[in-house]
Amino acid sequence: MATQYVTIKKSQPAFLDFLWGHIENNTKYPANRDQRAIPVKTYNLGTPEESITFELKALSEIKKPGFFVFVSALIKLNSFILILFPLFYTLEKNYLSQGLLNPLSILFASLASVFLFAGLNIRNDVNDHISGYDRVNIDLNNKPIRMGWLSASRASKISFVLILCSVVLASLSTLLQPRLVWIIGLAGLLFLLAQFNKRNSYKQQHSGELTLYLLIGPALATGYQVATGSAIDREILFFGLLWGFAVLYLIQINNFSHIMTSSQSGIKNTMTKLGFDWSQKFLIAAWIFFIGIHTLFHLHYSQLRWTIINFLVMVSVSAPTLLKIFNIKSPMGSGLQRIRKEAYRNFLVVVFLFLTEILWYQWTTSI
Repeated sequence: MATQYVTIKKSQPAFLDFLWGHIENNTKYPANRDQRAIPVKTYNLGTPEESITFELKALSEIKKPGFFVFVSALIKLNSFILILFPLFYTLEKNYLSQGLLNPLSILFASLASVFLFAGLNIRNDVNDHISGYDRVNIDLNNKPIRMGWLSASRASKISFVLILCSVVLASLSTLLQPRLVWIIGLAGLLFLLAQFNKRNSYKQQHSGELTLYLLIGPALATGYQVATGSAIDREILFFGLLWGFAVLYLIQINNFSHIMTSSQSGIKNTMTKLGFDWSQKFLIAAWIFFIGIHTLFHLHYSQLRWTIINFLVMVSVSAPTLLKIFNIKSPMGSGLQRIRKEAYRNFLVVVFLFLTEILWYQWTTSI
């Protein structure tokens, strides 16, 4: 089958149909339900003159991966450390202090968190596809919608089902731990308020960044602690604040790696509003601040030996990365992508230090 392309303007009725994957609804363009419209070029993003060139590709010609690879890419399995580790840390901390008080509630809360995170990851890809973020900021990760493996409409329905499953599981957990209602209610309110923004992605709005910070940081950690049957304590609250900051830093690094294409396309987030030079300074200062609050956390809730170990390791691995950020002269080239990889490596070092420390406490209390 010959390759077919069609360019559609935002003002035309078919624009959203093609983006969402409902191409069979239009008779004006040569497309049918056996084809998928894959965006290949976006012009004038965010303006009334926006237009997209779509490649009309037969479904039989789209090479889909195996089931596991497909699901992993769809739910972003490689990002699940962002929720699984704070759950593990909170669970271990409570286990060391008072044991597992309510295993069934823990199970429901754990599954609810996993389903919600999977659903929101898919929802984020849908938002990025429709808003245009993914269409102008191309990275090396396989995005199922962008690759044509499924339509945005189908992905949206899957995310809705996963989020609904999360709500059901969270409700079961609240039956066992009624205090969870307050935390879930507050988290739900934050999420709904973020949805009222025209562009609610955390990559495009300050309010979205703040919502992400609160949900994946203090709300996740304290909510899970209540689900274990314990009361919220200051250590877990502090850990949640710390964790949320680290995750949000990764988001800013990702936005920084796309700062040129985002700026050219009119995407507004913290990095594009600051501009290239001030973004460099912001990222350096933010990570130094993180090292400071990370050290303060250990001074309060850990042994001195672990405070010193954490500080020395973090400074030694972070200094080269911060120096490279400072030395970047232009938003063009591969330097920004290398910084993104190094920042993620530093984040994993933080996780490894926390993991080593809590497993050490687990071992010393069991002997």
